[in-house]
Amino acid sequence: MVDMSAARARNARLLRRLVLVPTPELVESFDDATPTELVIAVLDEPPSPDNQPTFEEGTDHWAPTQWWLGRMAEPGAGLDERLVWMWHGHLTSGLDKAGPAAMGRQLSLLRRHVRGNFRELLREITLDPAMLLWLDGSGSDVSAPNENYAREVMELFALGRDSGVYTEDDIKRGAQALAGYRVDREADGYVVFEPDRALRGSVNFLGRPAQNVDDVIDSICDRAECADHITSMAYEHFIGGAVDDEVHRRAASAMRSSELNIDVLVRALLTEPAFLEGAPLRPRSAIEWFLALQQLVGEPIDMWPLESMGQAPLNPPNVAGWPGTDRWASAGMTLSKGQIALNSTWDTETLDEQDPVTDVLRRAVLYEVSVETRTALDDLANAAPGRREQASLLHAAVAMCPEFSLI
Repeated sequence: MVDMSAARARNARLLRRLVLVPTPELVESFDDATPTELVIAVLDEPPSPDNQPTFEEGTDHWAPTQWWLGRMAEPGAGLDERLVWMWHGHLTSGLDKAGPAAMGRQLSLLRRHVRGNFRELLREITLDPAMLLWLDGSGSDVSAPNENYAREVMELFALGRDSGVYTEDDIKRGAQALAGYRVDREADGYVVFEPDRALRGSVNFLGRPAQNVDDVIDSICDRAECADHITSMAYEHFIGGAVDDEVHRRAASAMRSSELNIDVLVRALLTEPAFLEGAPLRPRSAIEWFLALQQLVGEPIDMWPLESMGQAPLNPPNVAGWPGTDRWASAGMTLSKGQIALNSTWDTETLDEQDPVTDVLRRAVLYEVSVETRTALDDLANAAPGRREQASLLHAAVAMCPEFSLI
């Protein structure tokens, strides 16, 4: 006989890595599925329609972030929305330098290419207004080119700082080949090419002639290290823990063979036993925890607590994006979460009078918790002076239990 609670706990773990906000209904829809069937179903689910509004110059600074948080929280937001988030954390740009109009356009760009070809994604984002503003490429002149993007596209975005592929001379020459573009704020923030600021001949870049953006991107993406680097990033996002070299090799090889198709890479990683049989637990990031808390209480939560935790979408701390998982489990972060949870749970719905703890755990998409967690929640439910207080305190306590903070 199948242990339904164990099967649901397993499926919930998989779905927490596959989508940003799994619901109890989504988990329970896979009661009769194997892990492989669940993953394939999620992979094959068509993305939700892109209903993003246009953000004009001068619009509210946080408008794109507010809209995206709403999109992330939609029940139909599936794997593709998680991938948009993954790419935003990797190919970073931010509101502080680019502004809401440009960041809104970049968000649409990421969504268009989210499972397409990495070469085309990198080519398009190189000349994206937000990226040109973020890394100071706008107005770069070949006579004294800005080197920021030429450095970061190799060091962080496509090859890796330890790849050993590029030199300081490659950065300088790449910057020359990338010069000549400017974001025209008076023309709705679109990019214009200025030939008199651009390279007229060619330079030797990564051992090949390069004269323009296409040459630079092709020289980077044709390196075997490109697929290796992107695979490492996706591996960390979905599987995490110590890298299994064979899993990494197979996935990177599949991506190279497909000419850098992102969907091929994602499918290769998500159908590996390393993922299907239970990736190592890691702390929920601030955005993952915030979205899960919002779903748990059943009402939108103001975004400012999320900003205070340091992970407001479209506002990365620097070009390297947000740091790894350790900070999300720090003592300071735990205290912040506790305050946010208490402030957000006072108007929650009344729970099942017969079994309030199981009710709130299901709402939290937790089908299996430790004996210690269950005992503490039962004690709290029995001690609460009234049903409203019981519901509020149980929601806050579940939001702070170890199982809720891990995926």
